Amino acid sequence: MDSPAQPVGDALGLEEMQALPVFGDCPPELLDDHVGAVLRRTFRPGEIVCREGESGSTAFLLLEGEAEIYLTSPVAHLENVYNPRGLLGAITTFLQAPVRRTSTDASARRRIPIDAPAELSQDSPTTTLRAGDLFGEMTGLSGYPRSATVRAQTDVEALELRRGVLDLLKRRSRAFQAQIERNYKARALASHLRGVPIFLGLSDAFIDGLRERVELVRYEPGQVICTQGEDTAKLYVIRIGFVKVNRAHGDGEVILRYLHRGESFGEMGLLGAGRCRTTCTALDHVEVGEVRREDFDRLIDAFPAIRAELEGMAREHTERTAPVGSGMDEFLVQGLMDAQDLLLIDLDRCTRCDECVRACAASHEGVTRLIRDGLRYDRYLMPTSCRACHDPLCMIGCPVGALRRTDSLEVLIEDWCIGCGLCVANCPYGHLNLHGSGEDGRAVAGPPPKAIRCDLCAELKESPCAYACPHEAVLRVDLRTVAVGVR
Repeated sequence: MDSPAQPVGDALGLEEMQALPVFGDCPPELLDDHVGAVLRRTFRPGEIVCREGESGSTAFLLLEGEAEIYLTSPVAHLENVYNPRGLLGAITTFLQAPVRRTSTDASARRRIPIDAPAELSQDSPTTTLRAGDLFGEMTGLSGYPRSATVRAQTDVEALELRRGVLDLLKRRSRAFQAQIERNYKARALASHLRGVPIFLGLSDAFIDGLRERVELVRYEPGQVICTQGEDTAKLYVIRIGFVKVNRAHGDGEVILRYLHRGESFGEMGLLGAGRCRTTCTALDHVEVGEVRREDFDRLIDAFPAIRAELEGMAREHTERTAPVGSGMDEFLVQGLMDAQDLLLIDLDRCTRCDECVRACAASHEGVTRLIRDGLRYDRYLMPTSCRACHDPLCMIGCPVGALRRTDSLEVLIEDWCIGCGLCVANCPYGHLNLHGSGEDGRAVAGPPPKAIRCDLCAELKESPCAYACPHEAVLRVDLRTVAVGVR
């Protein structure tokens, strides 16, 4: 295994910073406040600059040389097989090829979003960074784990920037922001635009024209980007950060999803399909590429066939979000007000025969995911399983966007999970685990860790545990359709 480099570096003084083009238009009095916060680093070929999953608080700006950015964790999912050994048996864990979903869900992607100017292909999760590239931006600004491993391919010289310096450059350096925008448009924006549902299948010429009309705009943590009910006239494509999408429901709100790098919102408003149907808020330091309605219309005038196609989409488009039930306040206690889908065990009917556990093991290669422990309400036990929360906190901050939400509001874990454990820490109910790590969280022999959870066998009409119970004690309750409390 590669070992982290012991880099050679020195803190830059004021004159040294002013001599660098990237700091050229920053006021000297502001630079003086950050003396010592910029380090010049050098790496020899093969040395590791940073490693995926590690914590950090800095970003790197490549000045000279080339570096490889890649995932060390295989793009694959974990499978468990039961191998009989004596009376107790044993479980073997191995890595299986990635699952290729055929869902029409527009957020299903074949590229892995990382904290760098480019993205990684699922088939070959590696690419090259060159002079002028900034990587680790979200780690520097918001403290998220490193999304990928970076290794020097040639002799590399880079600046390591602390948060204050990075923030100063983004606010005050036009040269720095122009460089970031050029790199983004050249390397990742076309892929992001092709991920917008209404642009699927459109010509390269149209995408190239649209790319030139994108303007990068920054939003601070907590700042509202667009509000439900207001007139919408922009398309937003996320370059960095996480955006919360919610809709007013009664006296409160329902969290529809969290969007990350490469995802978009506002496209229907761009087509003139009415007011904004959701409120979108920056969760952290967010930067989006915005396309204004007037710029979009000018481009569409040059593509009359595409105009007709897009207008047809706007007429046919309907919100594909499941309704949310109400009247559950008394039942949804101890955090259950956030749940949509629950597994319940009626303890008055349960005889502890273990048929539910055996059925779960039989449907998951010999390993049960049914843990008969958890919160209790009246005579019901809520076993530890994913609740498909209205507000899925597990999704926030995933450095590679491995957790996503489908149009049916199910939370999925993609095969490129790097096992950093942030989703496990974020889940307030303890329903996610890292499979493949030791009890103390340290790596053990075998496949690298991946995040797993009981998903209530969401692809089935009835969970095997509920189907196998001879006493009908196991219940799967969909709180999106239930309007009154459980008796």
